[in-house]
Order: sequence, then structure tokens, then C-alpha cells
Amino acid sequence: MRRLIFDVPKWHLIQHRDARGLPLPATNDTPPRRFEDELFEQLYAGECDRLPDRDAVPALRAWAERLHASCEALPQFGRLSSECRGDASAAAAALESLLDELGELPAPEHPAPAGAPGSAKDPLRRPLVAACAAASRAVEELREATEGLAGVAFAPGTSTQRGGAGEGARARPLAARLRGDSRLRRIALLAGRMKRIAASKRRARVRHGADELTDVTQGADLARALPVELARLTDPRRRLDFFRSLAERQLLEYQLGGSERLGRGPLVVLLDKSSSMDEGGGLKDVWATALALALLEHARAERRVFALVAYNAAPFYLDVVPPGAPLPEEALFVRCGGGTSIAAAVERGLKVIADARGGFRSADLVLISDGEDDAAAAPGLRERAAALGVSIFGLAIGISGAALAPWCDEAHGVTDLATLEPNVSNALFA
Repeated sequence: MRRLIFDVPKWHLIQHRDARGLPLPATNDTPPRRFEDELFEQLYAGECDRLPDRDAVPALRAWAERLHASCEALPQFGRLSSECRGDASAAAAALESLLDELGELPAPEHPAPAGAPGSAKDPLRRPLVAACAAASRAVEELREATEGLAGVAFAPGTSTQRGGAGEGARARPLAARLRGDSRLRRIALLAGRMKRIAASKRRARVRHGADELTDVTQGADLARALPVELARLTDPRRRLDFFRSLAERQLLEYQLGGSERLGRGPLVVLLDKSSSMDEGGGLKDVWATALALALLEHARAERRVFALVAYNAAPFYLDVVPPGAPLPEEALFVRCGGGTSIAAAVERGLKVIADARGGFRSADLVLISDGEDDAAAAPGLRERAAALGVSIFGLAIGISGAALAPWCDEAHGVTDLATLEPNVSNALFA
């Protein structure tokens, strides 16, 4: 489709407009919008098909060529293009950032700058360098946010605002939603950070899969060779025979075996949604929701059932996610309000575990709260949890872990709401 000086595939134009929530391309688009289409194509495809001179708009050709030349002359723009290549969302996010940083582009009727494109005298060089750096950060942030929201099913036709109504027949892409919802963006970035910490802890685990002697067999593993075989190395007359057996994989060696659990019981997260969680800009609620997403990813990695129970004075929201299935987006936008009943939340979590099909054992229940509750019911609930093989782990936000200790096998206080503290990450994922 003809723009200013380039012929851009219509499908790429549709991707650009859709990613930014703009109207579909038309023949009467303004020159700045057409230039944005071409800049998107350079970021997304890397190479653009130039229009024949007879098809280019004569009055706008020099203006567009000058702007494109200033971009192409900068190594920073080339690196930005390589970061966005083939990723429409990243290219759209980079373009949005470029335009925000550059501000209003020179009008087509203005004379071209005197300096050569990309030179020190080019008035566009300095703002373009800064804009490319900002765009690169925007692309990185988008990818971190996308990673953080992996495992969430965003249904079409819904808004990212809490309790908001649908805005159309289909949802705008994630990048556009993140730009319009600061809370979702904060949750996504923090969840991505937590997921990387969790993945690192899982990789560092010591696995015990084969540590029992079950038989004697033949092979070439020196670590498992029988002592009588290794003794042959001390006799010069038998040493060559030892190496022959090793080469032919005929050494007598121990056969090790063992069993490793391929799956564990449900992972149930009890998420405090009392009014106090939304105070101070909702930092506690953002942190708790991000942690729930990190635990969802942890459950998916271990093929475990995941359940999210939101509670205040009583449990009021429940979503059970089978292994590998996504979490509905509405779980991210549950409103905060009311008081806190930890006893009711724990009781509901135990019921979810007891009702899980297959008689799962060794389940984990993660209690997240910033408040306290009457602990009179705690001993009875702990006994029920022990009978079900349930471990209860508590995270007390902004208060001492002792506040949740009556309900939990292990409880920690959380003070840093920008990341996962080492003691918490080790207990949850290591």
C-alpha cells in the first residue's frame, strides 16, 4: 500500500494500527500518519520497498526522505530495528516511544535542515539518539511485562480497568492494554522479575532421582565401578585388561535406581483482598498479585493444580486452574474491600485441596495477608491440614511473620515490595 516514499504491505499496516489502537489504513491518511507507517515498517521488517518516483507524493518526498535518512544514519536506530524485527508489538511500542520522545515532527512545508543526516549539525541527531534509547527501554519493558503475564488468558472484549465494561468486539493487544493500565503494567513487570527468581531457584535444586543400589550390571561408568574392578589398576599385569573392559563397556558396576515424584498436590494461594491491601497506591495488592502469577508459573512448571482464593471478611472469589491451563484475566482485577478473616480463607483452601480429584497429597497452601485475625480456630485447621498432608506457608506483608505463625508451618514477614526477598524465594521455590 503506497505511503510516502515506500510501498508497505497492507498486512503490516494493519498490524501497526491494531497494535497502537489506531484506525485502519486509508488512502486519505495524513502525511505524519503515513510516515509513522513507514517508520513502523523499518522497525518491523528492516527493509522497505521504495516506490517509483512517479508514484511518490512529490510535495512530501523530500520531507520523508530527510526524516528517514536521519534515522538510518544512526547506529542506535539500526540496533533498535534489530531488537524489533518480526515483532509487531515491540515495533509498535518502540514507535510510540520514539514519537513521544521526539515530540512534534517538523512540518512537511518547513525547509530541510542544513546539516547532513546523522552528522553533528543535524538538528534531529541528538533527539533521535535519546529517543532510540528510550524506545529500546520500552521494548525491554514490554517483553518483561509479557513474560510476567504469561499464563493469563485475556478474553476478547473486556477492559483492563477493574470492573470496567467491554470496549469492543475484540481486545486490543497486550502492549496497548499495558499503556492504558498502570496497575496491570506494575503487576506484569514485578511478576516477570519474580518468575525469573523462581526459575533460577528451580534450576538450582538438588535432584535425587537415582541414589539406591539395585543390582550389578556392565558398563563404562568409572564412578559406579565395583572396587574389585578398580583393584585391577594396581596390578601391571591386569591394567591393560581393565582398559579393554572399559573400552568394551564390560566393567562390572553398580546399577542405581530410585524414584522421583513427577507431580505434587495442588498449590493454593490465599490472596488477601481486604481494603488495607489497596492503601498507599495499592502496592501491597500489586505485590501479592504478582506473586500469585509467579506461583502460577511455578505450578505450571511442576504440572500441579493451581487455585486462587481471594478473601476479605470471607472468601468471595475462587478459580481452580488445571495443570497447563491459563488463569482468567478477571483474577487480576478482583477489587479490594472489607475486613480480613484468615480462618475462613484457610478453611476454604483446605476444602479446595480435599475436593481435588485424584486424592492429591503433599499440597501447599500459601497464605498472603497484611492483617491479623483471632487465632482460636488455628489449631483445629492446622490438624486438618496435617491430615491432608498440607503445608501452610505464610507471607505477612508489612507486619511480622509472627502474626501468621498460628496458622502456618512457616511464616515470613515481607518488607520489600519491589522484589522477592531471599528468605521468601528460598522457602517458596528452592
